[in-house]
Amino acid sequence: MRIWVSGARGKLGAEVCRQLLADGYEVIEADLAGPDAVDLMDRDAVARSLRGADAIVHCAAIASPENIEPVRLFELNTITTFNALEEAWKQGIRTAVLASSGSIYGTAWSPEEIGTPDVPIDENTELRYVDPYALTKDVLERMGQTYARRGVQVTALRFHWILTPDEVRRYIADAPPEDNRRNLWGYVDLAEAARACTLSLQPRTHNRFATLLIAAEDTGRHEPTTALLATHSPDTTIHTAVPGTTSLYDTSQAAQVIHWTHQSTWRNQ
Repeated sequence: MRIWVSGARGKLGAEVCRQLLADGYEVIEADLAGPDAVDLMDRDAVARSLRGADAIVHCAAIASPENIEPVRLFELNTITTFNALEEAWKQGIRTAVLASSGSIYGTAWSPEEIGTPDVPIDENTELRYVDPYALTKDVLERMGQTYARRGVQVTALRFHWILTPDEVRRYIADAPPEDNRRNLWGYVDLAEAARACTLSLQPRTHNRFATLLIAAEDTGRHEPTTALLATHSPDTTIHTAVPGTTSLYDTSQAAQVIHWTHQSTWRNQ
C-alpha cells in the first residue's frame, strides 16, 4: 500500500513517514523541500505526485499565524487542502487523513483572550474562534466532510500542541503556568500524533467522516489540574472529575473510532 504524505519533511510529516515505512508501507513524499519538490498550490503538480497512491495523509500547512499575512495564511492552508482532496478523489483514492488542529476552538490565537467556559474539551465543544488560523482548520474539516459525501473515508485529526518530551518540559513544565493558560497546559506527543495518522488509514464500516481530538491524557505540568484551573482560569466550569494531572481534553472518541490512546507521557522520557 502506497501512502502519499504532504509536508513530508516537516515535524509531523517526517514522523508519519518514518512510522509508515516501519510498518511496511510505501511512502510518496510531497513537500517543497527535497529533491522531488511538490508545490501543493499547483494542482497539476499535486496530481502528478499522487499517481500510484492508495491513500493520503495531508500534513502540510502553515503551522501558526505568526509572521504571515492573514490572506496568505488562508490561501495556503485551504487551497493546498482542496488540491490534495480533489486530485486524490479524481484518481480514485478513497482514504484521506487531514491534519486539523485543536486551535480550531479559538483559544490559542485569538487577538483577545476568549477564555474557556467549560471543560473537558471534546469534539462537540463549541467553536468560538475569531482568528484566521482557526478558520482555515474549520474550512479544512468542511472540505473533508464534502469529500466524505462523495465516497472518501476522511479522518480530520484535531491535534493539540505537537511536542517532543523535551519540548513539553521546556515550553510547559518549566514555563510560568500563566503562559499556557489558553492551551490548558495540554500537548500531544509527536510520535503519538503520527500514530493517530497511521491508525486512521484503516478501513471503517461506519463513520465515513470523523473529526477526532488528539491530545495527551495528562497535562504538561506537575501541579494538579484543578489547582491550575482554580488559579489561572477560575471561571471555567469543570463537568467531570479531573484527578491529579489529568488532561482537560477528552479523546474517548479517538479511542472508539480509530482505537487510539495516548500511550506515553513526557514524565518518564
